[in-house]
Amino acid sequence: MDVRLLGPVEVTCDGRRVPLGPPQRRAVLAALAVDAGRPVPLDTMIERVWDEPPDRATDSLYAHIARLRRALAVTGAGIGRRGGGYALEVDPERVDAHRFRRLAGRARDTGDDAARAALLAEAMELWRGVPLAGVPGDWAARMRYGIEQQLLDGVVTWSQAQLRLGRPDLVVAELAALVPHHPLAEPLADMLMRGLWALGRAAEAVALYARLRGYLADRLGIEPGPGLRALHMMILRGDAGTPPRPARRRVLAEVSAPGR
Repeated sequence: MDVRLLGPVEVTCDGRRVPLGPPQRRAVLAALAVDAGRPVPLDTMIERVWDEPPDRATDSLYAHIARLRRALAVTGAGIGRRGGGYALEVDPERVDAHRFRRLAGRARDTGDDAARAALLAEAMELWRGVPLAGVPGDWAARMRYGIEQQLLDGVVTWSQAQLRLGRPDLVVAELAALVPHHPLAEPLADMLMRGLWALGRAAEAVALYARLRGYLADRLGIEPGPGLRALHMMILRGDAGTPPRPARRRVLAEVSAPGR
C-alpha cells in the first residue's frame, strides 16, 4: 500500500484507490502520515485537523479514526493508540513525502552528478500536483508550502546536475512547463534561462527574464537578484564561456505545483 501526500491525499492498495471519505477524514490521515510510524499526541492532531476545534473535537476525531481503521483494513496498515496519541502503523517509505525526502537527501550526499540527477528524477516522479490537495485548514496550508519548497529545491538541484552533464534539453523540457506555475521563483527561471542559452535560444531566455522582472516589480516591488541580473547581461552581450553561478534561492512564493 502507498500513502500519497504529494497531490490529493490518497491511499492505494494493489493499484486501486482506497475510499477515505470526506476532506476532514483525509486531514486526519495526513496529520498521521506526516509522522508515519511515530505517535502524534491527541492535542496535536486536533490542532492539525481544525483551525477552530468544535466543542466535541475529540469525539469527532475518534469517529474519523474508527472509519479510517476500517478503510485501511484491506491494506494491512493500521492506526494504533500509542503514548496518549495515535500512530499510522506503516513504513515511512510507503508515504511519498517521506520517500521524496529520503531520495533528495541521498542526492545531496552524492558527489556524482549522474547519480544525483537520477535520484532526483525518481523523487520528482512522486509529485502528482498540489501537495495535500483538498485538505482544509491552516496546518495543511503550512505543510503544503513547506513541501512545495522541498520539491522546487529538488527540481533546481536536478537542473544544475543536468546542466553540468551537458543535458540542457532535459532541463528546458521539464522547466518550460513548470516555470509558468511559479512566476516568482527566481531559481527556476535561472535554470530555464541557462538551459535556453545553452541550446542557442537566447531570445527566449531574455523574454523569460523580462516576464520575471515584471512579476517581481508588480507583486513584490523588487528587482531580480544580482545573480540573475548578471546572467541576463551575459546573455544580452552574447558572452562566450561559462555562465555565472546559479542564483541562490531568494523568491519561491506563490508556489502551486502543477499536475504531473
